[in-house]
Amino acid sequence: MIFAGIDPGSESYAISLINEIGSLVRYYEIPTMVLPHESIKLVKEILDYNPICIALPSGHGLPFTSIDEIGDREIFLMTLADPNIDGPLHSTLRAFRFIRSSSRAFTIPSVVELDSVPSFRKIWIDMGTAEKVASAFFYVSYFNLSNFILVEMGRHFSSIVIVKDQRIIDGFGGSVIPGIKSIGSLDGEVAYLFNKAGIKITKDMIYFGSNKERALEIIEILSQSLSSKYGAKIIVSGPAKEELKVGEKIDLPFKESSVGSAMIASSLCGGAYRDKAEMLKSSGSPISFLKMKRWDEVISWTKI
Repeated sequence: MIFAGIDPGSESYAISLINEIGSLVRYYEIPTMVLPHESIKLVKEILDYNPICIALPSGHGLPFTSIDEIGDREIFLMTLADPNIDGPLHSTLRAFRFIRSSSRAFTIPSVVELDSVPSFRKIWIDMGTAEKVASAFFYVSYFNLSNFILVEMGRHFSSIVIVKDQRIIDGFGGSVIPGIKSIGSLDGEVAYLFNKAGIKITKDMIYFGSNKERALEIIEILSQSLSSKYGAKIIVSGPAKEELKVGEKIDLPFKESSVGSAMIASSLCGGAYRDKAEMLKSSGSPISFLKMKRWDEVISWTKI
């Protein structure tokens, strides 16, 4: 039996295939920039291995939705962008939807959808995207860790995920805290002034413009504070992990989130990690939990 997982990185998509005992059968990466044109080829390559289950790249996540149930509404919820554009995640999901297969392919949740995260903490959409859940699942499953603060340092975005007793209980995602290139949360007063000037705030405005020195300082302060609060060690992963001065860094020949996604596929389809499936109980969607004035009006069309 083969189980597959995909990490949708900013610069490369990483594909992992593991067998029924959890051994890595194949791992490879392809440049993200080619995916809008090569997504059909990618899907066919994965299906050539006849995987029993595939954990799809899921962005902001949906709790275990089958590829047969994924339409434009679901793609919007995972990307929070126009479902008809030719972005890499959009194209990959559409390719899986287009190519019929006997493999079970499904989305995985992001941090905000996990039932293990208390509802009072769900004041953001981005508490850590689905691949951050996969990375945490990897460290719980591969190293059998129970309590840790996982800091993911990508080349653009960063995130912090808190794991206690092998359950994710909190998280700060890449559009909330700054990364190497992303500015993270936008000052509310700045948002107001843009609006007053009639200028739309686009994703580019929060995905770029970071101050690297300040970003690293904020991440170090947050991770050390959380480590002290929970009595948990800090683990730093991601391609820019050496930029951070704190935490334990484990060198691995693959992206943790890619192998973690394959492990999630295994856990849900009776493989070696089925005993860890409890960690993934989830509900709702990325936009289900936010409480703001007129928020119901903003998202009303998604409920149709």
